[in-house]
Amino acid sequence: VFIEASTHPVLTLGLQETFEEAEVTAVTVPTLRRDHGGQAQLLHSLAEAFTAGVDVDWRAAFPADPPPRTVDLPTYAFQRQRYWATATGGVGDMGAAGLQRVEHPLLRAAVGLADGGLVLTGRVSATGGEGWLGDHVVAGAPLVPGAALVEWALRAADEAGCGGIEELALQVPLVLPPSGGLRVQIVVGESAEDGRRDVRVYSRPDRDAEPGADPDWVTHAEGVLGPPAAPSGAEELGGVWPPEGAKPMDVEGFYEHAVAAGYGYGPSFQGLRAVWRDGVDLLAEVALPEAAGDAEGFGIHPALLDAALHPMLLAADLESA
Repeated sequence: VFIEASTHPVLTLGLQETFEEAEVTAVTVPTLRRDHGGQAQLLHSLAEAFTAGVDVDWRAAFPADPPPRTVDLPTYAFQRQRYWATATGGVGDMGAAGLQRVEHPLLRAAVGLADGGLVLTGRVSATGGEGWLGDHVVAGAPLVPGAALVEWALRAADEAGCGGIEELALQVPLVLPPSGGLRVQIVVGESAEDGRRDVRVYSRPDRDAEPGADPDWVTHAEGVLGPPAAPSGAEELGGVWPPEGAKPMDVEGFYEHAVAAGYGYGPSFQGLRAVWRDGVDLLAEVALPEAAGDAEGFGIHPALLDAALHPMLLAADLESA
C-alpha cells in the first residue's frame, strides 16, 4: 500500500500504471484532494487505507467515551430471496373485446363459445410476475408442473359450473422457453346430457417470438369435468396429528437428493416440511414457500399441490432400496 502525502494526487495514476505493467498487486491512497483538504477528506483517505489492509489507529478520531456507533451494511445482493415484481394483473377493457375477466393469476380471461363451450386463456413464462414457474426443473428443462394443469382444469370447472375433475390425462410436457412465453388455453366442451364436459389444455409460443410464423397449438392434457355437484359442508377432521403409531421419516436433504434423480425443485417448490409412514400410507406436512408468492386467486397454489406429491419420491426410494 502506497500513501501519497500531498495536497492533490499527482503520483497515484503513474504508480497504478506501473503496478499493471509489472503485474503486481498494490494500492495507492492519496491523502488530500484539490478543494477537499479538510479533516473529512483525510478521514476518508484513512478509511481507504484501512480497507486496503493498513492498521489504522482510530482512537484519535473515535474516543472511547462514548464508544463509536456501528451501523449495519446493506444486505448481500444475492441472498436466496424472491425479488420478482408482483404482477398487478392490469388489463384493458375486456368487455369491449367480448371477453370476461377472470380473477386468476395466470388465466386472465374467458369467453363463452356459441356452441355452449368455454375457453379460458392466459400466458406463462419462466420470468416475470409468475417467475416461480421457472423453479420447477425436470431433466434440465423448466417445466410447468402437472399440478398447475390440474389447478387450471379445476378453475375451468368452476367457471363452467361443473362439480370438479373426474379424469385428467397428461400427454405432453409443458416446457417453458428460455425467453418469451407461452399462450395457454383451457377449452371446455359443451355440456352432455348428464352434465359432464370434455376439457383440454393447450399451449403455443408467443407469435411475436417467431415473426411471420403461426405456431401450432399443442395438447398437453385432456379429460372430463364432472356434472354440477350439490353443495356440501366442509368435512371436520378429527383425531391427533400425526396419528398415533405413525413413524417419522427423514426428509433432511430431500431436495438435494431429488436433483440426483433429475428433479430440480427451486425455492418456490421446496414446500415439504415433514413426512410420516402409517402402515401403507405416507402422511406429509407441506407449506407454501415465501418464494412462490401470494396464493390469492388460485384454487390451490400449484407449488403447494406439487409439494403434496413429493413424498411419492420418498416412497420410490424405499421401494428401490
